[in-house]
Amino acid sequence: MQLKLVLRQLFPDLNPARLPGGFDQVGDIALVSITPEVAARERQIGKIILTSCKHIRVVVKRTGPYEGVHRTLPLAVIAGEERFTTVHRENGVQFHLDLARSYFSIRSAHERARIAALVQPGETVAVLGSGIGPFPLIIARHSQAREIVGIEINPVAHQYARINLAANRSINNVVCIAGDAARELPTLHRSFDRILIVKPHGGIALLPCALAALCPGGHLHLYAMQPKNHYDGIIAEVTAACSRIGRSIRHLDTTLCGHCGPTRYRICLDAVIDATG
Repeated sequence: MQLKLVLRQLFPDLNPARLPGGFDQVGDIALVSITPEVAARERQIGKIILTSCKHIRVVVKRTGPYEGVHRTLPLAVIAGEERFTTVHRENGVQFHLDLARSYFSIRSAHERARIAALVQPGETVAVLGSGIGPFPLIIARHSQAREIVGIEINPVAHQYARINLAANRSINNVVCIAGDAARELPTLHRSFDRILIVKPHGGIALLPCALAALCPGGHLHLYAMQPKNHYDGIIAEVTAACSRIGRSIRHLDTTLCGHCGPTRYRICLDAVIDATG
């Protein structure tokens, strides 16, 4: 639906620039941003979405930014059923989740598909900050990886990852581990062909353990929030971390894969890391 066009016709007294232009659909939940200027009409807006989109059963609004170590999103129901749980489908994989208790972004669907397409047959992959399991399960579904290990510190997200692994019965090469990746990864006493550090905030702290567990010539995918086209700082941090343990970057690409404001973007550093500097 062209939500903003509908709302402009129904609420001609409101500033069109402050009306929501659309929503994110996660399963049967519509996630919409409501500005303070239109907050008095939020329940009407929610009902309009419900009646216009028959596949939507719940409309929720963000009540604040992502917060806490688990990056959960404060939400409030403005129309429909009183719940934040749903079942979402992406690229042939089913995900059970609670939007209020675990991080999940549908806007990363293309990025998850991109990474899965890079994985070569027989690779072993570790995903640090694996959440409810989107990267591990999408990689498992759309590649011939030998094994994918996901490590997640949020116990709620980890529990949903286990539920999602069970729900996708044909996937049998994913292992879900609960805990801090900085502690859990070294206890595996093994190396991986490809390691993803999914956390865009604070993920740099996982670099030492990730590099220590990465095979010579292995692929590192590090996500971070950065100003657009100003990546020298994060690249320097990765270079220095490699140098400290006698490793070097053979190849490096930067992929733009989202944003969290007008000037800050979610990027992925795709690097091939050699054994020695």
